[in-house]
Amino acid sequence: MQDVLKHKDSLLKAVQVCLDKKLNFAAYRLPRAEGITLIIQRDQELKELGDLDRNFPEKGFLISPFLRKKGEKTYLIRSDFILRDVVTARQLQELVSIPAFSVNGIVKQYPEETGKEHYILQIKDIVNRIMAGEFEKVVLSRIRCIMGRYSSRLSGIFNRLCMSYPDAFVYLFCANGNCWTGATPEPFICDMDDELCTVSLAGTRPYSGENMNVRNWKPKELLELDFVTRHIEKVLLDFSITSFKKKGPNTVRAGNLSHLRTDFTFSVQSAGAKLPSLISALHPTPAVCGMDSGKAMDFIRQTERHSREYYSGFLGPVGIDGLMQLYTNLRCMRVLDDRLILFVGGGITRDSVPDEEWEETEIKADTLLSVLHQVV
Repeated sequence: MQDVLKHKDSLLKAVQVCLDKKLNFAAYRLPRAEGITLIIQRDQELKELGDLDRNFPEKGFLISPFLRKKGEKTYLIRSDFILRDVVTARQLQELVSIPAFSVNGIVKQYPEETGKEHYILQIKDIVNRIMAGEFEKVVLSRIRCIMGRYSSRLSGIFNRLCMSYPDAFVYLFCANGNCWTGATPEPFICDMDDELCTVSLAGTRPYSGENMNVRNWKPKELLELDFVTRHIEKVLLDFSITSFKKKGPNTVRAGNLSHLRTDFTFSVQSAGAKLPSLISALHPTPAVCGMDSGKAMDFIRQTERHSREYYSGFLGPVGIDGLMQLYTNLRCMRVLDDRLILFVGGGITRDSVPDEEWEETEIKADTLLSVLHQVV
């Protein structure tokens, strides 16, 4: 019998080998699941996906940015290897035998951290524009830089995220030398018992018994959720999906936070061959962009000093076990050689209070910061 390493330790050791060799891979843990899945691509050339309507992948780990048509690329990490539960000595040796990839020549962006004063001024400008009738809602993001070399600790950070956020989709991927990790609470579109599920998610408060009661949330927060809910309903109806079921609004816990959420379910058959087009139409939702997404998107591109890259895009396994599990990429960070880039944001409406919006992004950042403090 082959030597078998301890359950989770063997997978984490395999993840570390992938990191050290700079392989293209993705490790992930589905919400409320115990096991970690590791998929690894054998070669260095990633498959770039253009129009998802025509090039939707059959199997692998899909990574799609916030701006799919403005220079950011959608990739698929092929599942040449799929490792779960335990990694045998033979599997580990096969992994070790893969030559390390060269990532020389890759230009890495070092964005400037968003200061509080600047962020608040941006919020005030958005509120004024909303009051003037230019928008109804805009989602504004900011970044926070954490200096330090974390690459050697990524497998430990990923493991701690899995332990800290059992209800989130937790992932770690590296593609062309670019590494991201996160724990997102928001399904984008997922297979569930022969049905497809998507959600509207909005509003953020610290977790407490009081904040788990919908009646205690402010009209501003309920309005944010309603924007997203109406967007999803319209898209489903545009695709002639009329038999969907809607449940909510409810409150859900995501680690130390509470959110408002409404669930939509509909049959796989009702989407049929239109599913790739439906996915393209759903993104971006008002939860990550704003109402009248074209105007909001243009404003975001002109206003935010940083590129969101894969923050507020969507990602996850497709075709693994015959399922599709795509999640909106929130509560995430990009790993650079000497720093971590944390991405956070919030929805701005006419009732937004700038200082409260800043504090909301601080609370969201703590999702990742609290884990870093445990690992470092």
